[in-house]
Amino acid sequence: MFRVGDRGVLRASAWDRHPWLIHGFSTRATGDFLDWPDDAEIAAAFGASGFGTATLRQVHAARLVRADAPWGSTRPEADAVMTARAGVLVGVRTADCFPILLADPVTRTVAAVHAGWRGTVAGVLPNAIAGLTGALSVKRENLEAVIGPGIGACCFEVGDEVAGEFRSDFVRSGRGRPHVDLAAALKAQLVRSGVLSIRSCGHCTSCDLDRFFSHRGEHGVTGRMLSLVGIESGADE
Repeated sequence: MFRVGDRGVLRASAWDRHPWLIHGFSTRATGDFLDWPDDAEIAAAFGASGFGTATLRQVHAARLVRADAPWGSTRPEADAVMTARAGVLVGVRTADCFPILLADPVTRTVAAVHAGWRGTVAGVLPNAIAGLTGALSVKRENLEAVIGPGIGACCFEVGDEVAGEFRSDFVRSGRGRPHVDLAAALKAQLVRSGVLSIRSCGHCTSCDLDRFFSHRGEHGVTGRMLSLVGIESGADE
């Protein structure tokens, strides 16, 4: 179950049980993050006063980076970012691609992943999980994953060359061009990676233009949503 909080931020209700965990997926109501505001404005929008940010120059690849402190306006080229430091909001921007937030309640480690079709094929999500387990001693079975809003199979019409990059059970064929179910492909990657707790909000960004920005639905002229996750210092479990 997901709920909409202050300023239209979408949150997974299941993560309410982790008081140390700050997270959310912005919507149109939260604002347009195509042009970056400063850290204080971002933190205020997500109810994370005092946090700094560590976000990315996304390139639709599989690279994971680690944030041991806020970066502010310095953004490395990558599509996944992890941290075990309190006070750092790690995040990704989307407008049809899927944001995936990961959290380990045992080690209090978090990550944010950006996955469009290229990143999904490149394995950005499994690579992020491998990085968490290798660099930060996270156990896969302890990880919890939340998949935010992205383009659904209903709207993600592709050419045969893109459809051919996916298993047939993630491709809907029939009349017209094929459609790819990116959310299903990402869930399958999480399962194969050993993640047991997986939640997906199920919203299609292209279908719901009143609530979300969509590159496909708005023909390339649109804003960006921001998805963030971070660790609150001193909060008890």
